[in-house]
Amino acid sequence: MPMSDQPKLVIRDGVEDDILQCIELDSTYQTDHVWQMTIREELDETQITMRKQRLPRSLDANHPLNAKRLKTTIKQKYCFIVLEESSSDTLLGYISLRVDPIYEVAYLQDIVVDKPYRRQNLGTRLLNVARLWANENDLQRIIFEIPTTNYPCVEFAKSHGFTYCGFNDQFLPDQEIVMFYSLSL
Repeated sequence: MPMSDQPKLVIRDGVEDDILQCIELDSTYQTDHVWQMTIREELDETQITMRKQRLPRSLDANHPLNAKRLKTTIKQKYCFIVLEESSSDTLLGYISLRVDPIYEVAYLQDIVVDKPYRRQNLGTRLLNVARLWANENDLQRIIFEIPTTNYPCVEFAKSHGFTYCGFNDQFLPDQEIVMFYSLSL
């Protein structure tokens, strides 16, 4: 897309009226890889292996969009940032983080760019604004929550300096394993 054809963007704090548009964004993704976890327990040892696994065919999946999670983000005055095209007020994406004030950590729970607008660095723009927000709120780190099936998101996180720091195999309601990636601020 030539520079003159690129839409003018507005990045702003999200409000409750944005939630419905956020939930309607296309959060689907396609991947040829997933992360597979193996746990082997013996008497005095537990060994956990995380291995990138190539799938026999592409997996179509989606990031679960959750209005309740976004409403909580607004009520708690956490970080909820939206990205829209200025001339049409079309919502293109959003990012949300919740905060643990005791440990000065922000948990990145959602970053969604509507499918037609991907590959234009919009996710990077949202992440950069969220980093500024975290710094302004005296937070020490951002922890990115990523399901093991969302290989493209893992690669996005790593390309922005996040490093693997753990997992939880009972984090999501569907028992999908979530990996955590951390970024020091």
